[in-house]
Formats: sequence, structure tokens, C-alpha cells
Amino acid sequence: MLQLEEFYASTDGNPLTDAFDKRIGHMPGASALPVPQEHMRIRWKALTQKERIGPSVMYLHVPFCANHCLFCGFYINKWDRTLSKTYTDALISELRLEADGKHAQSAPINAVYFGGGTPTALEADDLARIIREIRGLYPLAPDCEITIEGRIYHFDEEKITACLEAGANRFSIGVQSFDDKTRRRMGRKVSGERAVEFFHQLTSRNQAAVVCDLMLGLPYQDDQIWRRDLETVASLELDGVDLYALSVFPGTPLDLAVKKGACESAADLPRQAAMYGEGWKTLRELGWRQLSSSHWGASTRERNLYNRLIKSGAHTLAFGSGAGGTLNGQSYSLDRNLKTYYEKLADGQKPMARLTEVNKFAPVNNAIAAAIERMRVDLAKIEESHPAGDGYSKYIQPLLDNWRQVGLITSNNQAELTMAGCFWHSTLLMAMKTAFRSYLAKQAIAV
Repeated sequence: MLQLEEFYASTDGNPLTDAFDKRIGHMPGASALPVPQEHMRIRWKALTQKERIGPSVMYLHVPFCANHCLFCGFYINKWDRTLSKTYTDALISELRLEADGKHAQSAPINAVYFGGGTPTALEADDLARIIREIRGLYPLAPDCEITIEGRIYHFDEEKITACLEAGANRFSIGVQSFDDKTRRRMGRKVSGERAVEFFHQLTSRNQAAVVCDLMLGLPYQDDQIWRRDLETVASLELDGVDLYALSVFPGTPLDLAVKKGACESAADLPRQAAMYGEGWKTLRELGWRQLSSSHWGASTRERNLYNRLIKSGAHTLAFGSGAGGTLNGQSYSLDRNLKTYYEKLADGQKPMARLTEVNKFAPVNNAIAAAIERMRVDLAKIEESHPAGDGYSKYIQPLLDNWRQVGLITSNNQAELTMAGCFWHSTLLMAMKTAFRSYLAKQAIAV
């Protein structure tokens, strides 16, 4: 059984760089049991006949990329423009298949997100067709955030116009770094200069929120390059920026290249922490608002709504090969194999790959995730999320005292995450989730 001391931070050194030996990743839905394959279709049908109450988002997955970037662990299919119409037709079929369900129509959808892969690889007309179909079939909230995620390669003026005219109001562009050498070695296809030109083209339209993703800790991205990346972001008229720390997934091209000696190693954890700290301070000094541990907004136009809601347990209606979603406490994923995905849709089926049983920990996990996402540990709301939650505050107090002593959270009643706490947010999140399960187990033993 867990001992809270397992998640104590080191009291030696700098809390930003030395609090823990490793960062623990967050895996939503990992504790839920899968529904057996033979029961999945019937269980999904029953789930679609239930009302969806509360904050909700929609996710659409486009599983194609022009190339496999070295750092990416999500690559599935090589892009060919002849695939655009076929995949779009299938995606629209799936949207229509789901549209009449009670789960689809019973509550407003607050945000729509096109992810991947590379959504902007699709042809202009196909992107517009999907957006128009969603707006016609589903109950989008009046202020619904509709985000197109993409990369600069493939994303031309025609596609931008098509997305805007169809109703997209937010673009999230993965740049990672503006440095040419870093970009080339990681597999990015356009220059840093072209990236700057692209953002000027996009922001000059003044029709949507524009967000840039930066990655810290990349090979060849030394401190000087990182400072230039931050300066470049600050010089552009962006609405938001993400600062993501690089994670090297086993088996990715980057992992293999480093092991073969064909690529410089990524930055170690203390150096990533220092880079994050520099980005945190730079953006704050420039007046950017911190919306989450990894996201900042420069204007009121940027809400980061999809990311904030999905990380707080909102219902997620998922569409597209390889997509994943959640509905009324159950998580699910769709077939990653394109051939099988197309075949199931042709047979009138939702192309399910996995469906879980109702996760009894979902409400409390969501409450904890929402607290960390807001960068404020609200123990009262966490306790309210579970019938047996009364007493969790007292149980976890020694752990919070350690985090306060080290400097991961503030010492006031709000227990806000500090700069160091924001860097280690996923570790704090997993610690609090694990501690709650341990608390319930101890309580049961006592009874």
C-alpha cells in the first residue's frame, strides 16, 4: 500500500530542478477495466441512449503526417493527398451515424478540436466540409471554440480561408523551435523564417485565435536557441503559446537515433526544468496570462477551452481513426487501422477498438485533475467528489506540508502551484490520485 513519503519532494537543492528524480506521466482512464469485445457493441449502443450532462467537447482525429518527426510517438499513416476525400467521407459518415443519439444532442458542446496526426494535411474543401457538417448536426454552444491543429507544411492560404469561412475560430500550430538546425534534425520541413512569415499571414487576418506550440529540451536546442525561440514568440502577435517539455518515447525515431549515436541527446530533466523556468519568467514579465501549467494567453481571445475542459474530465465525443473519448464515466478509443475503420463504418458500426467499464474513481480523478489544471489544490471540491472523501484532506496533509516546505505549492490557504509546482504538475497529479486510492483502501481496512 502507498506510503505518502513515496511522493515527498527532495528538500535539498532547487525545487524546480531537483524536487524529484523523474516526472511521472498522467494516463487518463488507466485504472478502468475494458469491456469484453463481444459485449462492446451492445454496451456502446446503451451508452448512446443516455443523456450527456455537463461540460462537453468533441475531438476529431486525422491520422496522417507527411513524415515521421523524430520526437513524435503518435505517427500512424504516411500522408497522400489522394486519401483526403476518402477519409473525409468516412469521418462525415461517422458524424452522421452518431448525430441522432441522446448522448449527442442532450447538451451543448463547448469546444471542437481537430487533432492528429496533421489535420491541415486534408484538402481545403474537405476541411470545410467537416466543419460545416459538425455545425449542422451537433448542438454547439454559441461561443464554441473550434480549433484546427496543424503544421505549417501543407497549410496554405486556401486552407486557412476555407477553415475560417466554415467556422473555425482558433488555430494551434506546432512549431517546436524556430531554429533551422533544430527543425531540420527533428524532421520539420519548413525553415524558421518561413514559420515567422506564416504566423504573420495568419495573425494579420485577425479572424481567429492563433496559438504556437514550442517544445523545450530538444536535441541541438541550447540555451541561446531557447532564448531566441522565446524572443521570436514574444515578437509575433500571437494569442497564446504552449511550452511543452520533450518526452522521448521508447521506439520513436529520436530514441533510436540517440541510441545509435546519430543524434545529440535530448536535454536532461534538470536542464528542461531550467528552460521551463526561463520561459515561465519571460512570459510573465511580458504580461502573458498563465492559463495552465503549460499554456499562456496574450489576449482575451485565447481561452484554451478544449484543453482545460478535457483535462478536467469533460465528456469527449470522439471521431476518426485512432481517436479517443470519454462519455458518462466510460472511456473509449476507435480503430487505428484505416482498413478496419472504413469497414466498420460501411457496416453501420461505430468503429470501436476499446470501451471501459464505468470508472468508480472518475469523479475524484476529474476533481484532482481540474485542481491541478487550475494550478490550485482545492481539497474541499475533491472531497465532495466522492461519498467517502471526507477525511482526505487530513490524510494528505503531510504530503502537502512537504510540498509547501520545498516550494512546489504556496503556503496560503489556496495552495497554488508555484513555478516549480507547474513544471512538476503531472507528478503532483499522479501523487494526489494515488493518495486518494490509498486513503480509501486504508479506510476500508479500518472499517
